[in-house]
Amino acid sequence: MAATPFIAFQGPTNLEGYDRKRRPSEQPASVPKTFLDAMEVREHVFVVEQSVPLENEYDSDDARACHWVLYASINTTTEPEETDTAGSIVKRQQSVTKSQPIGTIRLVPFPHTPHPDPGASYALDALESTSSEPPPYIVDRATTYHDGKEPYIKLGRIAVLKEFRGSGIAKILVNAAMTWVQQNPTYFNPSVEIMGMDKLGISTTDDIPLWQGLICVHAQGQVAKAWARWGFQLDEGMGTWVEEGIDHVGMFQRLDIGSQGVGH
Repeated sequence: MAATPFIAFQGPTNLEGYDRKRRPSEQPASVPKTFLDAMEVREHVFVVEQSVPLENEYDSDDARACHWVLYASINTTTEPEETDTAGSIVKRQQSVTKSQPIGTIRLVPFPHTPHPDPGASYALDALESTSSEPPPYIVDRATTYHDGKEPYIKLGRIAVLKEFRGSGIAKILVNAAMTWVQQNPTYFNPSVEIMGMDKLGISTTDDIPLWQGLICVHAQGQVAKAWARWGFQLDEGMGTWVEEGIDHVGMFQRLDIGSQGVGH
């Protein structure tokens, strides 16, 4: 039986030792356990269920993203109860309770690679940065809800183990990520002192890219209705495209962060 679930948070971290061709259980001890638990859930859902190649599931955005992993306490019988011929218990049942990762979601900061081309077909990692460095700041094509310039963050890689679906786990994960970013709206804003204006593609400090509440999702077509229930709107101008044989659409939501997003 599963007890009340709890959530762990993993901020951006050095994942240099991660081997994308190996399973999460085969990664070096230097990789944080929370991230490995996230990848374990993603392996079950995307690799096993949806046939995404294992080496495409991990990408360079994972190191710069925030991850949430939802756990449930699972009680498993290790030794069954034994009775004698009269029905009396001679050995009680033995069991162990362990925390099992059952769901995950990640939040990728800006900047991002360009919006997918409508009608195009991609491998899962082709839309993400392939370098260990974040993608450059660019002017993207404008869509229905994105002017091509405003910084946005991207929610994605949401996955829940099959046996736990339909119980509100996905909504808990989405709410956890969106609540956190509302409480930490300047977390991803860049520092001119650290990055320099050239790398930010700006000429004055007035042009520093600051997050103002815009969130994007590259949603699988089959779950777009769920994202709509969570407040995301279909971006018609982004079009539709295919990732690893799965139809995708773009969706956006703007969170109210008040004046918190203003400033450096």
